Amino acid sequence: MNSLKEYIKGTGWAKLIAVMSIVGGALSIPIGILAIIAGIKLWSAANNLENYKNTEKEEDLKEALKNLSDYFTWIGWMNVVSLAILALVLIAILVLMIVGIGIISSMSGLE
Repeated sequence: MNSLKEYIKGTGWAKLIAVMSIVGGALSIPIGILAIIAGIKLWSAANNLENYKNTEKEEDLKEALKNLSDYFTWIGWMNVVSLAILALVLIAILVLMIVGIGIISSMSGLE
């Protein structure tokens, strides 16, 4: 039977995505803080998985799973906030269009 550590792959990719999340978060406002925290959690999970692969300590695996769970929670919140911001932007555009049409029609006497 294969040991669990043989199934741990992709920690390099996880770290790349973690760095990209942290850098992207630093460049994005207001969801940037959420992205930074998510990136840190993913980085920690990758480190924990590497530690488990080397030591086979169950605590490292538990911590990795906790960090992955936290990562997905933060990514979920980041998506919720992003969708809320998108909705607000779309509403603002719609309001501006309606106001603009109203101004144009009143200026041209098309009431």
